[in-house]
Amino acid sequence: MPAPARLAFDDVVVDFTGQRLLRGGVEQALEPKAFAVLALLAGSPGRVFGRDELLDAVWGHQHVSPGVLSRSINLLRQALGEDAHHPRLLHTVHGVGYRFDPPPLAMAGAETTTVDGSGPGRQPVASPAVSTDRQPDRGRWLWPATAGAALLVAIAIAWPRQGEIEAVQAITAASVEARPSVAVLPFADLSRTRDQEYLADGLTEEIINQLAQLPALRVVGRTSSFSFKGESDDLREIGHALGVAHLLKGSVRRDGDQLRITAQLVRADDGSHVWSRTYARELRDVFAIQDEIASGVATALSVKLDVVAFNRGQGGTTHVGAYERLLRWRSTVMREHFDFQHDRERLQLAREMVALDPQCVLCWDALARSLDAMAGEIGGSQQAKLRSEATHAREHIARIAPDSWVAKRYRSRGLWQNGKWAQAMALAKQTADSGPPTMERTWDYSYMIFAVGYLDENVALVERVRASEPLALYLSRDLQFDYIAARRFADAEAEYLRGRSLEGSQLVPDYIAFYRQLAGKRPGGLSELRELHRRLLRGDARYDTPAFRDLGKVLDDRRAMLDVTRKALADHAYRHGDETVGIWAAAADALGDADLAALGLRKELEHMPGFREGTLTHFDYNVFWILPYSDVRSHPEFKRLLVETGVVGYWRETGQWGDGCGPLGTADFHCE
Repeated sequence: MPAPARLAFDDVVVDFTGQRLLRGGVEQALEPKAFAVLALLAGSPGRVFGRDELLDAVWGHQHVSPGVLSRSINLLRQALGEDAHHPRLLHTVHGVGYRFDPPPLAMAGAETTTVDGSGPGRQPVASPAVSTDRQPDRGRWLWPATAGAALLVAIAIAWPRQGEIEAVQAITAASVEARPSVAVLPFADLSRTRDQEYLADGLTEEIINQLAQLPALRVVGRTSSFSFKGESDDLREIGHALGVAHLLKGSVRRDGDQLRITAQLVRADDGSHVWSRTYARELRDVFAIQDEIASGVATALSVKLDVVAFNRGQGGTTHVGAYERLLRWRSTVMREHFDFQHDRERLQLAREMVALDPQCVLCWDALARSLDAMAGEIGGSQQAKLRSEATHAREHIARIAPDSWVAKRYRSRGLWQNGKWAQAMALAKQTADSGPPTMERTWDYSYMIFAVGYLDENVALVERVRASEPLALYLSRDLQFDYIAARRFADAEAEYLRGRSLEGSQLVPDYIAFYRQLAGKRPGGLSELRELHRRLLRGDARYDTPAFRDLGKVLDDRRAMLDVTRKALADHAYRHGDETVGIWAAAADALGDADLAALGLRKELEHMPGFREGTLTHFDYNVFWILPYSDVRSHPEFKRLLVETGVVGYWRETGQWGDGCGPLGTADFHCE
């Protein structure tokens, strides 16, 4: 029996031979691993594939998180035009894996060509229960086979599992090899006075941003690349750590207005040179140098870069003075210098930027953010004045560049605050999809879908961002929260262990692990629980309270821990203020007391600005879903809070309910 070369249904065509997915005649951007998953599932419609089975087949027993599979499934659903909450084709079999279900009819009498090319025949290419009436109607499956089908993607329903695995692994290997990958390492500052680090870092970041626009090229993000700044690690080790085949490295030397910049593209496996160039120019040519380096790398890797389109769409500046200030501004932000002195320095730089280039969107954005930061440092009438000026800066962005991703981000936040959640999410998704998957572009959409309980979709999105930033601890922290919200506790533990090696504070991961262990959802015993408590206690003043210290004394006694939790929620002084209420809502949840957890959630929300006015930000709603251990999601108080804060209204308006939630008639609903 010949294997199918392509599969067609509705307006979708899966081209196994060409390793493409088309919808409505348009080729969908699909990563090689995701296509390999599709090939395996679509090759055996109706069959349930376990998660481990898919991971073995596509990733080949590599040490990868199960989250990579969830991400691929999400990408497939987007490419197929599927609603993740009401899937038509690609179904989740909870606790097991995934199943690809065809529409009820497939064609009969399909003409096929035998592998030896002997001519057309009427051969069954599906199970006997499936009709073979070949019609191009919606909901019908078309399986035309060609002579070369079996040579490339021989996935047929009757094949044994090993044959399926080998075929998919062959597709994956070929596709991955065809898609180049690169990490841009921080350029070294070789200036005589070593005071041009901001320029070297800025050049590196601009090249990353330009290359990241290319769908055909996988580019590691800034945070992960910069984790190797100043390091002299073996190139093979860096390439392995970042999961890339190529590395771009270079240097910057500045003497007055004269620049000398070198760039080298090398293979990570053996250090051999693929491309190199030295530029001796004036500072005013720095933009041209960035373009030439990015274009040179793209050409060397055989991918096309439209530099002009990129520069036009990012809202930056071509004014050298404004650009220098923007680089200095970003340099202090990236180093997390958020004290009063640096906030004031950034505000001055931002004011100078917009004066030099009033059309620079990123400069106005920097000004708005700097004004908000300074407003947070001071009080009184001056604070109100600064916040008003920040609002005017955002309004100016909307006037000069209404279609920019920065303007759309602010507009989506305004829509959310005005209760227009569906519109806000649609616009935030546009922003997330309009460029590389960075935190700046995706986080608003991530928090919005998290707010309304689309937990699996959010996990897939954050995993996608993590793929370009594998060494960013902030992503690992968020993903651990996302995993527990989706009740994927094994994934949370795997990410916690992976994140232990990343640079940065481990306080939040320890916090998540502490409650996961308190709930019995991670390995280890009482000694591990006590160690996590000790780390939290000495790690942050919010935990160094009478209540949390008392909790540490009774970690072996659930009833006593609940007594401490109950007292902490009732006694403002015992817990040390309202900002620590979430600690005790989480404790009640981990200890399995849904009544107490619901009480803590109510208290936490009531102390948030905007709760009573109905103007909570989308960032505030995360508190609903990070209480996964008890039955609090089915608690009447939890349901009342979902109604009060507008979540249920959104669900009913759109018909798209959160994960684990759904309507009960016209007046009630359930969550689990």
